[in-house]
Amino acid sequence: MRHNAAVEPLFLLRVVLRSWLLPPAGPLLLALVGLWLMRRRPRLGGACVALGVGVLLAMSLPLVADRLAALAGPHAPLDLGRPVDAQAIVVLAGGSRATHFGAPDEREPSTTTLERLAYGARVARATRLPVLLSGGTVVDGEPESVSMARVLRSDFALAPRWLETRSRNTHENARESARVLGAAGVRRVVLVTSATHMRRAVREFEAAGVAVVPAPVGAVRGGFDGVHDFLPNVSALLRSSSAVYEFAGLAVARLGGR
Repeated sequence: MRHNAAVEPLFLLRVVLRSWLLPPAGPLLLALVGLWLMRRRPRLGGACVALGVGVLLAMSLPLVADRLAALAGPHAPLDLGRPVDAQAIVVLAGGSRATHFGAPDEREPSTTTLERLAYGARVARATRLPVLLSGGTVVDGEPESVSMARVLRSDFALAPRWLETRSRNTHENARESARVLGAAGVRRVVLVTSATHMRRAVREFEAAGVAVVPAPVGAVRGGFDGVHDFLPNVSALLRSSSAVYEFAGLAVARLGGR
């Protein structure tokens, strides 16, 4: 396990750029650049400020966030009332955070990871399929799959069959999971991840030779929700940011030939 492995500079740079370019930081930086330009080039500066603030406000609206999320995650929810044609369940990590409990490098699953883990446990109980937890160490601390396994055992009374502890992104999730599953003769899995992340995850797993039954978490139902659709909030901004990140990830995967 790569608990405290050195992080490659290029990988760390990608993590930093992602944080600064995605909402809310990206639009705010654009607005700040606009303010800096106001004295020398007032029209350009004003346009940058308006665009930055406008994009940030639009992405904070549930109306916009839900549409972006629906475009990013088109897969329908898994019907657990029907037999599932798969040999195992794969639950992808979605981040972790430091904890005040346990060992110094011990971490706990993020809210996103907990949502995926809870649904993965539900699917496991309904199908009785073995579970693989996929997620390594992104920057520091223990692998995300290790913290997931601890919560799965303590809070859901389930034990994973396999832990994949080497991956740091979706491409590596698929590659390393395929290696573990292939050794066990598993070729078709129920894949559990966030709805907005599912399209990219399915493509990566299928490219790695693993057939997928999608089981998206938090799929958007769509439709109009009245005045609430026009009330900006942090939750909507997070959904917009996740969707934009997935669009960027799909573009990068295509450029990389995946």
